[in-house]
Amino acid sequence: MHRFREITNGGSRNERVPNKHCQANMWVVKPAALNQGRGIEVFKKLRDIIEFIFEKQQKEAFWVVQKYIERPFLYKERKFDLRIWAVVTEDFRIYVYKQGYVRTSSTGYDLNNKNNFVHLTNQCLQVKDESYGTFEEGNTLSF
Repeated sequence: MHRFREITNGGSRNERVPNKHCQANMWVVKPAALNQGRGIEVFKKLRDIIEFIFEKQQKEAFWVVQKYIERPFLYKERKFDLRIWAVVTEDFRIYVYKQGYVRTSSTGYDLNNKNNFVHLTNQCLQVKDESYGTFEEGNTLSF
């Protein structure tokens, strides 16, 4: 709660919060034990986050609450993420697979759009959008 209030007020004396993070003060809340976009919600108010977590507390014990980057890099006006495979050995050598892919959203990015298809690039979520595959087959690009 302290960090939420601190960022809402523009940061602390020791830190300036970049404007691109705080245009609307949005936060992503997701269950720690789920994947594939299940249970993810986006909030603007601390009260709503607390109510949501307490309401869902019976199902999920742990939650991840993270600051939403409100002015992200975009690919053709849509959100994206990169998927890259890597192996870290016991002696901390890192091997990165040369190929990867980009997951894209089906809908153009608009901070005011409450539709999760705009904000989340999870394949399991995007496949349900009527615009899925309109721009790239399977909303993915290889590299």
